[in-house]
Order: sequence, then structure tokens, then C-alpha cells
Amino acid sequence: MKKFLIKSSIVFLFCLLFFRFTVISLVNDYETKLTTHLSSSNIQELKVDIFNEIKKANKKDKILHQDDAEILGYFLKKVFAELNFRQ
Repeated sequence: MKKFLIKSSIVFLFCLLFFRFTVISLVNDYETKLTTHLSSSNIQELKVDIFNEIKKANKKDKILHQDDAEILGYFLKKVFAELNFRQ
């Protein structure tokens, strides 16, 4: 019985260490990546980039390609119909 308890505790310890060094470290890596991507400086950079792209698009004669315009038009008609807006 004593051998069984010792072997069981060793196996449990190895399983615990294996879990700690694999799963927990992966979770910590993803957590740090998420916090860096959601930091206020990255959000501010993204906001500036989006506004710059909008300014570039406003200078063009056509913003969308014909296929994109048809797809978005059809989508917006469906959304307006569901919201009971008049077209």
C-alpha cells in the first residue's frame, strides 16, 4: 500500500508539473498578447490608421467596386427590411 501511495503521488506530481508548464504557460502567453493588442496606444494607432484610410477613400471617385457595392446594397436592404425602415 505504501508503494502505491508513493507511485501515485509521483505520478500526480508529474501530471501537475506537466499541466503547469504546458497549459498554464499557453494561457499566460495568450493573455499577454491580448493585453498588448488591447492597450490604449494600440487602439489609438488603429484609430488613426482607420481615419487615414477613410480620408484616402473620400478622395477617390468610387470607393467600392461594382461587386462590393451590389453585395453591400443587398445586405443593407435586408437590414433595413428587418428594422422596418422604408426603402
